[in-house]
Amino acid sequence: GAAHHTFLQHVALEKTGELATEADRLARENYLSVEERAALDLKALAQFWDSPPGKKISAHAASVRRELPFTARFSPAELAEITGGEAADGLENEFVVVQGVADLALLLPAEIWLVDFKTDEVGADNLPEKIKAYAPQLKLYAAALEKIFNRKVTLRALHFLTAQKTVEI
Repeated sequence: GAAHHTFLQHVALEKTGELATEADRLARENYLSVEERAALDLKALAQFWDSPPGKKISAHAASVRRELPFTARFSPAELAEITGGEAADGLENEFVVVQGVADLALLLPAEIWLVDFKTDEVGADNLPEKIKAYAPQLKLYAAALEKIFNRKVTLRALHFLTAQKTVEI
């Protein structure tokens, strides 16, 4: 998982059609160890970059931010609305600080696209369960980016590398 995230963080977006060459470059430049380079599932990575979302992201490479750290402030009521939980009574004047790191955010002038890469083992049988588990996190990240950048997140997607599937949330 860590090797895939490192690769996705450093791959040259104009070279997503040459993933093996890019993986070799990242190993030469010590972003990846020899073992991490060998562990990469280049077929799964290529499937994302060859998909419609991957191609759209590559076409806007200059606006892509990877491993984008953020900090945002939410009221308990906002958090409950985002995550589907319940806000506790008596906390109307309180707030929660949320910090995270967005795997990939495309910051366009009027909108944001957000993609979260998942590297755990996911098959067709447990994909719905994984989507349900990860959706609140993605919604929270999107809400934070909307607050910070003052524009709507119009694409919120989970991409499961092992299942080679992108799911919009």
